[in-house]
Amino acid sequence: MSRVSSKELVGQIIKSLLHLYAENEAKTMAYRCLDLGWSCSATDVLMEKPVEISVEWDAKLGRLQTGEPLQYVMGFEFFRDRKFMVSPATLIPRPETEELITKILFLIDEQHRVLDVGTGSGCIAVSLGIETDAAIFAWDISEGALEIAKKNANLLGAQVGFQLQDIFEWEQTRDTWDFIISNPPYVLDQEKNEMSPNVLDFEPHVALFVPDLDPLKFYRTLGNFAWSRLNPGGWLAVEINRAYGLETEKLFRQIGFSRTKLHQDFTGNDRFVFAQK
Repeated sequence: MSRVSSKELVGQIIKSLLHLYAENEAKTMAYRCLDLGWSCSATDVLMEKPVEISVEWDAKLGRLQTGEPLQYVMGFEFFRDRKFMVSPATLIPRPETEELITKILFLIDEQHRVLDVGTGSGCIAVSLGIETDAAIFAWDISEGALEIAKKNANLLGAQVGFQLQDIFEWEQTRDTWDFIISNPPYVLDQEKNEMSPNVLDFEPHVALFVPDLDPLKFYRTLGNFAWSRLNPGGWLAVEINRAYGLETEKLFRQIGFSRTKLHQDFTGNDRFVFAQK
């Protein structure tokens, strides 16, 4: 371990990233690295607060120089003002998913059973485990993702029942729920050309992409699962591809849900569909 000035470290990161990013973007990333890795604020940097540098730092800096997302390199991302562990086995939590929780939170009470399908880092399930008194459960098909999600639950003090489960094999399960929540894969293969390399080259494709010919693949399965396993009055709440809001709502109505609602995100894009049984 060695000790350096936080201001010096920010300068080192910026200099190392200028071959990939504009100076302002590199500066923003550098400050975020300090926040995630050392809990250093902009004021701390201004005051040149000293930080401890581990022997792994040079390797981490090298990873940043390849374009790997800083969240994977630093091992964390903030979600609802909490620090969640992330890894290349999980998607990086995003602000839209925070909105999903905000929109559903007031409907959940202590007697409800809530399932998060495709939990990834556990950001939805763990947040609900902290912010509600409901019984929270979470499924994922990835053992690597579940390992991270369990660590987040332990670190943040949330009670969540995790299970390795493929949503396409839901008929083999038995439980019923009051809320089924999911941020499933919804990016079309054809949209890969529009994505930045730090997402396309590093985040798990199994959690991102669906076939161009079947964009509602996961929503059809989630809808049928929810219609079968939700308790009367229960809710299905999903994050969606902004291009398929009306189609997703229509699909849920065809399955049997008579009460559906399409919601926009903070940028005005169609982003969530809620359906009540």
